[in-house]
Amino acid sequence: MQLSDSDAVGLGALAMRHLGEHGRVLVTSARSSIRLRRAEPCPDTDTRSRFGGTALLPPGHAWPATDAGKPLSFLAQVSTADVQEPAGIPPLPADAVLAFFYEADEQEGWGFDPGDRQFSAVISAPAAEAVAVAPPPGAMAFRAYRMLPQVVMTIPDHGEPALDQVEADYSVFKRLYDDLDLGDKAPWHRMFGWPELVQNPMQLECQLASNGIYVGGPEGYRHPRAAELARGAADWLLLLQLDTDDAVGWMWGDTGTLYYWIRRDDLLAARFDRTWMIFQCC
Repeated sequence: MQLSDSDAVGLGALAMRHLGEHGRVLVTSARSSIRLRRAEPCPDTDTRSRFGGTALLPPGHAWPATDAGKPLSFLAQVSTADVQEPAGIPPLPADAVLAFFYEADEQEGWGFDPGDRQFSAVISAPAAEAVAVAPPPGAMAFRAYRMLPQVVMTIPDHGEPALDQVEADYSVFKRLYDDLDLGDKAPWHRMFGWPELVQNPMQLECQLASNGIYVGGPEGYRHPRAAELARGAADWLLLLQLDTDDAVGWMWGDTGTLYYWIRRDDLLAARFDRTWMIFQCC
């Protein structure tokens, strides 16, 4: 959940008022995030951070597609020169562009099934070598808008494991959240920090599904390997959150959000082919 600047300053007093001594847990769980504001339209091949436009890829890199050969749609580009990672986050590759893709036509991949990896992709290219690649037939295209990064503060939503030790039901958190003005209105496009949840926390889902366990129902969490694998769930970081955005032409289900996650070690090694995407909507 994103805070306004004033709420970030007053978070401690607000948390203590609603949660008592447990408010300290909320305060210590706060994380910096990079808000990605949609600004004015820009050239389709702009080398800076942008939503939509034309993908810039490594020379000779194939356009990503599903196992059936359906091309994914290019959604956004992050120039690492534009982004300063929050404290505690492994550095992004220097002077690179990250291209984010999803099967935006049928919106098939939701991240519950181990086979859903085929429906999204993140491709990194050195900025000086990246070449513009026109989308193949069948890929959706979106108008290009400049992306303006801004540091904001986020706190975990009720239900996140980080707040498990807080003895307060949802109604208490609801009153606390109602007292926050949350800064600007949606869309909330962000990198790092806590996600803006539409449904439930996702790190455990990423950990299990990426390791071959279907989590579309409760049986996945009872899998013989689930408890062992769960210990690695906290290693997943929110790489990018793309909200529904009418101006760009994005409607994810019923006003939903796409979340691209990556393990800390994979980010450190720039292994963006190992990202895992979760789709949530109302």
